[in-house]
Amino acid sequence: VRAGLPVVVHAFGFGGNKNTPSGWGSYYIEDMVGHSQSMQGQLVSLVMEGVFERLPGLKLVLIEAGFGWVPPLCWRLDRTWEKLRAETPHVKRPPSAYIREQVWFTTQPMEEPEPRQHALDAADWIGWDRLLFASDYPHWDFDDPFTSAPRMTEAQKAAFYRGNARAVFGR
Repeated sequence: VRAGLPVVVHAFGFGGNKNTPSGWGSYYIEDMVGHSQSMQGQLVSLVMEGVFERLPGLKLVLIEAGFGWVPPLCWRLDRTWEKLRAETPHVKRPPSAYIREQVWFTTQPMEEPEPRQHALDAADWIGWDRLLFASDYPHWDFDDPFTSAPRMTEAQKAAFYRGNARAVFGR
């Protein structure tokens, strides 16, 4: 935090922990689809343990877990926190406030729902200033910036492809 650098989390892989909530998956697809679940667990822990409250200057970047899961997680966290606030008195604000102010998300793997408007709705809710383009090139499942990204305004494109990364990582 003192150095002004973000913490970047890649919360999955083969580090010794089981890669799914039900244990070691038999197939690679279980690991791939479970990336967002791993990231959700990490994020919920950081928020509810009060890390963002104690470190208001902390910048966190969550990479390679997509972003479509963020709004529903925030809605659930806020609703549950309201009911169980006594359990976490050190969390002074709704969990989504910390997430929206101190967390950035990379887009890989790019969410491609039908209709595509759902991806735009999620990006709007999170805030376009909190999304960083990531391709994961040269991996087989990389996101092509010309075909995978949703339609954006020129200002959104400038922020998404360049400006947001400069803002969080510095020049």
